[in-house]
Amino acid sequence: MTPTQSDTEGDTVESHKATVRAFLRIHGEVASKKALRAGTEVPPWYIEQISSQDTFYTSLNHHSNYVASKHVIGHRATHDGFWRPEVDDGVAVFHRHETTKATLKHLAFNRPSGLTAPEANDLLDRRCYRSLRKLTEQQEVHAVTTRNTTVYTHRWPSIQDGQLAQRETDQPTDVTPDDPGDDGYLYRDELVATFLSVAVSELQSIAPERAAALVLRQFEGDSFDALERRLQRNHSFREALDYTEPGDVPDGTSLWRAFDELDPDDLRNCLQSMCSEVLAAHDHAGEFVIIDGTHIAAWANTRDEIENGDVEGASWGKHEGSFYGYKVFLVVDAATELPVAITMETGKRNDTVAFEPLIKDFDERYDTENLQAALADAGFDSQENREFCQDRLDSPLLTAINPRRSSPLATIKDEIKKLFEEHGEEIDSPYDALERLPQELLSEYGVEVGNVEETYIFQAIKERMHRHLRAGVERVFSRLKSFTGLDRVCARKEGNVETHVVLSAVALVAASLTAHRQNKPGLIRSPSRLI
Repeated sequence: MTPTQSDTEGDTVESHKATVRAFLRIHGEVASKKALRAGTEVPPWYIEQISSQDTFYTSLNHHSNYVASKHVIGHRATHDGFWRPEVDDGVAVFHRHETTKATLKHLAFNRPSGLTAPEANDLLDRRCYRSLRKLTEQQEVHAVTTRNTTVYTHRWPSIQDGQLAQRETDQPTDVTPDDPGDDGYLYRDELVATFLSVAVSELQSIAPERAAALVLRQFEGDSFDALERRLQRNHSFREALDYTEPGDVPDGTSLWRAFDELDPDDLRNCLQSMCSEVLAAHDHAGEFVIIDGTHIAAWANTRDEIENGDVEGASWGKHEGSFYGYKVFLVVDAATELPVAITMETGKRNDTVAFEPLIKDFDERYDTENLQAALADAGFDSQENREFCQDRLDSPLLTAINPRRSSPLATIKDEIKKLFEEHGEEIDSPYDALERLPQELLSEYGVEVGNVEETYIFQAIKERMHRHLRAGVERVFSRLKSFTGLDRVCARKEGNVETHVVLSAVALVAASLTAHRQNKPGLIRSPSRLI
């Protein structure tokens, strides 16, 4: 049987493929078209149209002059699909999506924060503006201008919004607190007057004057009887509270009843009103928030009460060791270091479970239009929390990696830590960090451009880039415990403990608002200057 012409041509093409493969294996799996012409007997017509073959790809840069096997590119590419072997002209750039158009579309669709022309130029090592413009004209990608930069994104509006939100946090942010300087001191009677001006319209459960006295008590740590005596002795306090004579001051029992009747949600309304006034005057307020929790011990008289779990609402939990009591969770504005939202849970409550009610309360009380990201530690690390935060606040949740999730993640967390310790000042974006991480490790975890795994690592790198902001929440907890008695619980009813917890935040913010109104911005974070 005589072979047909097509059979003969097919055999010839297969022979050419085999010859090129063999040449590439000998020369490091990449070669120029010129080298293929000089080093093989493959005809020039086959080399010129070699990119039309499924077997080989040509480089995205150097005018498609370099050739590599599709199989090799697939195996040697980094997590983002690129393979960049060194060649005589520098570096040849190949991508799993083969062509410039397909690669740019893939990047615009799948990069967490979209793609700009300068970024495309750097990635492909060639000018990409015309190709991106043509993709936009053909409506294959979407172009949007933000902050004087054109960003190419996915065509779907829901994904576009997410990519643009991510771009807001691609660079480290500095919201360094003001230097306290020489702003002097704040006075307690000024603080009482400040709180009263807010409480008059926000409190429904008790008289505003009695609530103001309870706020003052948070700084002093007094018993209710001692608070009565302090108010009777101090003329400036009585004047601020509108008590003309010492006999007008409520007795200790009446003050306790006021504490017992005070609604924590009324206090949260006061907290919201005071925080909003301070936030409105700060340039970077509302851009980043920090979420964290701490523990406070229950007020129990005997070991039996603790061991038998007899204190209402308290339970055994773990936070820096075992404790019996409650957990307090905060949302803190990073720029002003104000506790803008606060909740309390039983001691055994998992941080992840407490996340949603805290975020709901924050979202219902504040305008989050300018929010770029929420930061949290590994205790809040879960896919459910990230999705809830994105849906509710329209902002990403940047958490540290929880190493308990998997062995590769534990290793990646260590690598990220090591990377920032050694090269932190050189890292300008999450993409810089991704390129410096061991690519084999990312492949083991299944990281590819745009998938869930890459997004997770991407967010963890961003958290590391913004970790300096997270230190603010620790300072807030320190102030709450040192100055407003957060951990000095002297109540056993769960509702009273919650009242005490929210009062401590209200007292701290009242001091901040007093500093703001007295035109002493350096004292907004300095309750130690309150006399």
